Amino acid sequence: MKWIYYVGLVVLTISACKKKEDKGASKVQITYTLPVLGDTVQSYNQVHAEGTISGDGTMKGYNVFILNTATGVELFSNKYDIEASAYNFHEHWVNNLSDTTQVTVRVEAIKDVDGNKFTKEMKVICLP
Repeated sequence: MKWIYYVGLVVLTISACKKKEDKGASKVQITYTLPVLGDTVQSYNQVHAEGTISGDGTMKGYNVFILNTATGVELFSNKYDIEASAYNFHEHWVNNLSDTTQVTVRVEAIKDVDGNKFTKEMKVICLP
């Protein structure tokens, strides 16, 4: 009779220790500290991409891109595959463009294991 009690206790302990499955974040917020919308960056000065990402679950990483808005050419990128519910990002790119160009700073949060993303962009002007 005691063995039934022990088996039941073991089954209960194992089921209680079962890890809760994290399905990722359903809501994500990206807040930029820098750049400010419409900033103008002089030649050979830095474009700063700085801010925070927060979600209501564990995200699977984030990406930071700086793109030529007109052509879509990638001027800078960094990708991070760190799992967390919040991130701070801080990246720099030196404006080495030879013409006045609108540049898009894009931050993508990877919300879950399926690769769903939340994106926020800021646009700045880079001067030669």
